[in-house]
Amino acid sequence: MPSLESENLAVDLRAYLTATHFSFDGLTAKEATSRITDAVARWARTAGWRPVNEAPVRYIDPPTMKFGGCITYWEPPWSAYLDLQLFRETGPPVAVEIDREDFGTATDKLRDEALRGRPALWVRWHGALRADVAAGVARLHLPGRSTRSPVRYSMPTVTAAAAITTGGTVPLESQENAVLKDTLRKEAEWRAAALPAPPHVVR
Repeated sequence: MPSLESENLAVDLRAYLTATHFSFDGLTAKEATSRITDAVARWARTAGWRPVNEAPVRYIDPPTMKFGGCITYWEPPWSAYLDLQLFRETGPPVAVEIDREDFGTATDKLRDEALRGRPALWVRWHGALRADVAAGVARLHLPGRSTRSPVRYSMPTVTAAAAITTGGTVPLESQENAVLKDTLRKEAEWRAAALPAPPHVVR
């Protein structure tokens, strides 16, 4: 069951970070995120998995064109990327997002991966937790502290007290509906790609 596996993975990652005395001091937000990403990748390699940075994924719902003032945009965007995707010899790949704040598309990407029946792990560091955790997703919170300008972030050694929150089990009906929508969208894109290119019009 993906939701239970997601929680177990969060527990295992927390234990790894605790055992390796993971911490950092005086880093920029970009440096801190990179440090955490590297630590998660090392954890994956110890299990014999292959971590891939910025792995492309797709949203289950097709994008909708929206209008905002003077601009037109697609929501959700056509393309999306996971911070890490962990490929295993057995079982589906693990989706991982690593964020300093709740704002952004992490919750949507992880929700869709969980709906596909894949374990989904959200590593949230530093800030207060406001966003809800989607069904099938486990969130590991790594608290940190920051200085005033110039802003630098520090994280004490991770302990077993680092909070893990789960979004519960993905309802079977929701997962079946998501898989069907995903399949129909792929088939529609394959049919569109197979159509002959329109003739070039010269004006």
